[in-house]
Amino acid sequence: MNKWKLLITRETVLFERYLRVAGYQGMFGSFSKARVKNLLVVNRDGLTSQYIYLPGTEGRRNLVWVEYQRDYLKKLIPYWTKILNNLNNSTKSILSEGIAKSFKEFINYYKLARAIVFYTNDLAKILELKNLVKDIKKIGDWHEKAEVESSRAWDKLAPFFKKICRKHKITIKDLMYYLPNEFLELLKGKKQIENKILKDRQRYYVLYLQNGKIRLYTGRKAQDLKKKQLPQEAEVFKTEEIKGTVASPGYVKGKTRIVNTKNQMEQMKKGEILVSIMTTPRLIPAVKKAIAIVTDEGGITCHAAIISRELKIPCIIGTKIATKVLKDGDLVEVDADKGVVRILKK
Repeated sequence: MNKWKLLITRETVLFERYLRVAGYQGMFGSFSKARVKNLLVVNRDGLTSQYIYLPGTEGRRNLVWVEYQRDYLKKLIPYWTKILNNLNNSTKSILSEGIAKSFKEFINYYKLARAIVFYTNDLAKILELKNLVKDIKKIGDWHEKAEVESSRAWDKLAPFFKKICRKHKITIKDLMYYLPNEFLELLKGKKQIENKILKDRQRYYVLYLQNGKIRLYTGRKAQDLKKKQLPQEAEVFKTEEIKGTVASPGYVKGKTRIVNTKNQMEQMKKGEILVSIMTTPRLIPAVKKAIAIVTDEGGITCHAAIISRELKIPCIIGTKIATKVLKDGDLVEVDADKGVVRILKK
């Protein structure tokens, strides 16, 4: 039996992904006992898949549930507000001053913001299973708020990253495959990471959080670890019908467009049906062109569910196989009243 469950697949970089994992690892310190102790991230050419260790999931969610019952939200929500405010302030400080101290603060608050995203996702799933609707919307709003504000803060730092690249004569892509401690050393004027090491990381890496400790593997060691921990992906058989969960009702016919990366987003045309592993705030330009959204992943508080309801377009989430079955240009009907995508013409 496979002990790992795929959580998400996204286009991202090592530096940012490492901060996320570190955020899940530490969570909120004394404010919560919930921690992620085992997690696996597999990257191939910038597209990363994140897996959670199933044996630890129930215990962690039990802690989250106990904290909810003990009304921890009364102290967590003010703390979350402080985290996001400090994240915003540290971002402004970096852009105005550009000093290492401000960036170190940013790293800390960014990790905590990503911890909010993970914690609220767990809590929302618990509340949904127990049919406790009172706080589901509140938690969903916090999930989206932390997701959007952390993504926005990261994107705002583009001028700062470019400045560092000019100073040290390296590319943005190479800089984004530094680890956080290596980046801070670079800001202090210390050694740069060898180009070969960075290229190896870009091609293939595995980030392994094991019993609370994070390790990075590249090359053959990374591939061997992935083969040992993860079974071969099951074959997806041809099907004319894909089922999922209704996130926003409605019915449309149209051609599909697979959108998981920035390059794919630029190919999106107005009036197409967006098919994605899962949408994020960075894919909003493509989302706004879509007449419907279909995703592999997601629950009632996911980005696709929330944004589709705001845009009043049909959306089916959690199909598991949509991006594996559908290709660009397939003609389909999205029946988001019944949670079914039917293929009309390949």
